[in-house]
Amino acid sequence: MKSTLTGLVQLQNVDKELQSLEALKGDLPQQVQKLRDQLAVLKADLISRNEELTEAKKEHALLEAELGSLQGGLNKYREQLYAVTSNKEYDAITTEIDAAQEKISDAEDQVLERIQREEDLGEAIEELEPKISELTEHLAETEKELSEKILATETEYKSYQEQRDQLAGSIQRPALYQYERIRKGLGNNAVAEIQSAACGGCYSAIPPQKVVEIKMMNRLIHCESCGRILVHVDDKVNLPN
Repeated sequence: MKSTLTGLVQLQNVDKELQSLEALKGDLPQQVQKLRDQLAVLKADLISRNEELTEAKKEHALLEAELGSLQGGLNKYREQLYAVTSNKEYDAITTEIDAAQEKISDAEDQVLERIQREEDLGEAIEELEPKISELTEHLAETEKELSEKILATETEYKSYQEQRDQLAGSIQRPALYQYERIRKGLGNNAVAEIQSAACGGCYSAIPPQKVVEIKMMNRLIHCESCGRILVHVDDKVNLPN
């Protein structure tokens, strides 16, 4: 068990180094993801508006054709007025003329709506395109900066990762599982050295008898306050601050 506990201490040392290398990236990974998300939203919006514009133009064309047909019908009714021979025929044709004029008015209103819709969509597209271009450029610059930082630490990071894999493979699985669970909750601080009869992580006092047991390094003992794995570290194995 002592070798397992010593291995956990060494593993935590390596994890600290990996964390430091990750910190060199700053918030660039988050920035890149945020920019990608924003760009995806804008591109989806642009596609949607272009589709709406295409549909509006189709509807406009159909309405113009319908309007032409209605206008042709109206002209025919007006020509028929010159050939009527009775009031009944006159009334029937004027009724048709009124109905045709009403349909034409409705169609003209719809045409105007489509024209306005096309103008609105066109303006929205004109506003979106430069935004997408600017955001694409910003994303490329941020991705380049992140890639440069990753490249600068790639060799060192790979070395530490290999060390981590070797250490993790040599530690008993139940102990490794507990280490990873605590580390996930506390952020790379799963193991704590006892210092002056106190937990080196949360500084809670440890009873004398338990201190003796921890120094024996023959089983996993957790801090009753913070849950960290408690160890006694000699001069050859030091925990990072």
